[in-house]
Amino acid sequence: MLHAWQARAEERYRTRLREALRGRRVLITGASSGIGRAFALDAAAAGGDLVLVARRREELERIAGECRRRGGRAEVRPADLADIGAVRELTEALGREERAVEVLVSNAGVSLRRPLASHRPEDLERLAAVNYLGPAALTLGLLPAMLARGAGHVVHVSTIGTQTGAPLFAAYVAAKAACDHFLRTLRLELGERGIAVTAVHMPLVRTPMMAPSRIYELFPALTAERAARRIGWAVVKRPLRVAPRWATALELGHVLAPGLVQRAFAWGHEPLHGWFGRRLARRDRLRAGRDR
Repeated sequence: MLHAWQARAEERYRTRLREALRGRRVLITGASSGIGRAFALDAAAAGGDLVLVARRREELERIAGECRRRGGRAEVRPADLADIGAVRELTEALGREERAVEVLVSNAGVSLRRPLASHRPEDLERLAAVNYLGPAALTLGLLPAMLARGAGHVVHVSTIGTQTGAPLFAAYVAAKAACDHFLRTLRLELGERGIAVTAVHMPLVRTPMMAPSRIYELFPALTAERAARRIGWAVVKRPLRVAPRWATALELGHVLAPGLVQRAFAWGHEPLHGWFGRRLARRDRLRAGRDR
């Protein structure tokens, strides 16, 4: 029975995504791996006409081949979002083409887990460039064509960290929050001009970006495929925001009871991470013992 329900849910998702993407050109950043790759494959299976953007051409070509085998159209546009000049070249090239981008899935990002006191100025620069300045410049470059058509959709993949706070991720969360507020203001300015702006606040997702922080191997996390599903439903339903209810509740807590939230983090954050760290070390020792 559960299998039948899951099959119906899957078919409903595929059908709705196919209807939402029919005849529309979709640009996906960070498409070479993780959530971006997973959504690109979903969109291709729904018959999407995709523009895949990331730094690595070889990886993009491989993903584009997978997309075509699933029935979609896909072209690759290598670009580093940290390079505003490269973003400008990309949007100008797209602007000269007959078909405009109608859906932007701004997914590319880079993270850093480090105590704030240990951050270097160049860390801030890179995180701000990839997570805020590049996506904002890309949005601005694609916006005139959307305004001319009176239709479009900007989907920004953010993080629950902008709602909950995230110790050790201050610079990453700050850059994501800057982009959140940029797009919130854009949404207000656009009003009823036919262009939707959606922020998707992702919880922890098992992707290559998470790999350097090994402690999160033990934390509950979404697969890239489940995370991509959230983007897909955002494209279908065009909401203002997608976020877990518990993260929204904690966001309200920061406003209504900031002292209580502060005490909860002080009481729980380091002990919890210490416990997971000890579990990870114990697991590594057991594995090492079995390998000898």
